[in-house]
Amino acid sequence: MATQKGRLSLSGKALLIAAVALLALFAPFWARMSFFGAPSVPTLLKDLPESKSDDDQKLFKKRLRDRFHVGSTEVDDLIDELRADGFTVDEDKDEATFDQPAGVWDKCRRSANIHWSRGKGDELAKISGGYYLHCPEH
Repeated sequence: MATQKGRLSLSGKALLIAAVALLALFAPFWARMSFFGAPSVPTLLKDLPESKSDDDQKLFKKRLRDRFHVGSTEVDDLIDELRADGFTVDEDKDEATFDQPAGVWDKCRRSANIHWSRGKGDELAKISGGYYLHCPEH
């Protein structure tokens, strides 16, 4: 009987070690999911349809023009807003980009490029861009 108790005890220890190992393996993943959640999407890209047509791109360009008014928006303000919204800005090239691969929380891939030019002062002379959104079918 002592042998059977020893085996049960060894089996119990093995289960405990396996449980601790699994916890250690999945704890970082769980912590990231719990505390950080889904990555944020820039407001310019929220609620857009998948980018399948020219009309979809026109919708994005209209959003750009509605938010950043040519002739009255200062380029420095445009840059500040785009950075605050999650875009990466290259001031030397007068462009901003956003790229978010599909992930656990959001199965959609999103990216966008925005280009602008300055007027004689610091006002926005022209703005354009495009976006890509693809969500796999379930």
